[in-house]
Amino acid sequence: MPEITINPTTRIEGHHATTLDVEDGVVQDAKSHMEMFRGIESVTLERPPSAVPDITGKVCGVCFTCHRLTSSRAVEDAAMAAGVFDGVPRNAHLLRDAMEGIFYLWNHTIHLYALAGPDYSDAVAGTGLTRLDPMEGEGYLEAMDHQRTLMQAFAEFGGRVPNSLTYVPGGMSANPDASTIQSVKDHVASVSEWIGPTDAVPEVIENVRNGEFEPSVGAGLHDLVGLLYAAAEEGAAEYGVGPRRYYSNGVFRLPEREEFLFKRGIYRDGSIEPQTKAEILDAITESTAHSWYTDDSAGHPASAKPPEPAPGKDGAYSWGKAPRYEGQPMEVGPLARLVISDIDPFDLRAELGGASAASNTLNRLIARTQEILLVRDNVLGLLDAIEPGDPFTAEWDDDFDGQGVSLFEASRGALSHWADVRNGQINQYQIVTPTLWNMGPRDSDDTPGPLESALVGMEVEDVETPLDVMRTIRSMDPCLACSVHLQTPTGEYETVLEPATPGAVGKETTNTSEDTDVMDKSAKSDATNESGGKITDDR
Repeated sequence: MPEITINPTTRIEGHHATTLDVEDGVVQDAKSHMEMFRGIESVTLERPPSAVPDITGKVCGVCFTCHRLTSSRAVEDAAMAAGVFDGVPRNAHLLRDAMEGIFYLWNHTIHLYALAGPDYSDAVAGTGLTRLDPMEGEGYLEAMDHQRTLMQAFAEFGGRVPNSLTYVPGGMSANPDASTIQSVKDHVASVSEWIGPTDAVPEVIENVRNGEFEPSVGAGLHDLVGLLYAAAEEGAAEYGVGPRRYYSNGVFRLPEREEFLFKRGIYRDGSIEPQTKAEILDAITESTAHSWYTDDSAGHPASAKPPEPAPGKDGAYSWGKAPRYEGQPMEVGPLARLVISDIDPFDLRAELGGASAASNTLNRLIARTQEILLVRDNVLGLLDAIEPGDPFTAEWDDDFDGQGVSLFEASRGALSHWADVRNGQINQYQIVTPTLWNMGPRDSDDTPGPLESALVGMEVEDVETPLDVMRTIRSMDPCLACSVHLQTPTGEYETVLEPATPGAVGKETTNTSEDTDVMDKSAKSDATNESGGKITDDR
């Protein structure tokens, strides 16, 4: 039985490898290797709750916004449990959701054009989609230009990108006026015009089928619909079948009513099951049976210790844990959100992907495309609902004891932060990321994770170029950069900090250390450490 090792996985965020056992041209077994240690939870310990977003916001340079927001919400939840906080103002909820919506648009654009899109371009697959050719296609270059516009819009509120500073416990540090909000709307509108109106999708589908390109009704739509039809022609609906179970925390409050655009719940055995926050919290566990972490780093996130490395552990092959929902692996992400919300705009998944709830490589691409339109339409409504002059933040005090959890949906899927605060300091902290759900290893029952199960049974015609395997891995939009890229230095080192802007006021600062651990309070190993009113919402 030949073994194929794909290392590194290219065109993803972070460091990942896959091992395949192939017999008679069919994958019999697969292992997903997450090759980055994450120790950020340990860095939060013994610090005040208000400091946590500054730390977790550095988890990743890609998902830089969702971790800062989710950690802010987690410590807010702990303060509400302690009875010392009533909730953030309505403006803060609206602005947070608008900013996350802008990030969704940015991330989905990057994924569909720069990461997954080239797999179906003319340059890679001879599909005729020259606009998607990496580095040279007109659509590719236009998308890169428009993603910059989206980050400019985000920075108007966030102050900078990445690692914005706007989300804080209590609400938002930003207090945008009407002109700033209008500027952001103008940025989003310019990208929206390039994408094209949602109701133009049927016309664009007809154009794509006829080999026509009409940018006046959306250059972006033509690219993306063309991508979906090319992927269908490549058979992407026939492979990459996951566990057929989905999980979503729910996200994006609709401005006109207090409910989510994308619902909270799970899907299994062919049915949608709405879930309360309490039910979700009870259901989640993590296994480290095949992870380079100690056994007591596993269990329920509210009680398990922060990840403690065990790099020599027998049977381990991943730096990722294996999250489970009532003991079952769950696929998360855009497809999960839309299935649980019972949304299939223009019946694209039903018609192209086999069924609206089917788990396959094509449906993941379709769902991301559908989300671009749904989120784009919602963001503009969120921005319109903000009331300049009303408060964006509430008074905050770190002095409390309490436990809190934030259930959120990053663009890649279900994300949760778990905080235990004692005497005004973080006593325990855990993060369960979307990529852990999708790309994690086997659990203690030896049950494979969603990606591992999706690869089993796939045909591999060319062991030198297993293109469909790569397409399936990328369809889950993995981001393994949710980790810490630091190594304990030896000897002396010196860091000189200079002003970012010429002529900026301030002196150069020099930090020196001798045999100092720059990962204060973090896990240590011999390995490189990679890695108008207030609303109290059920989050």
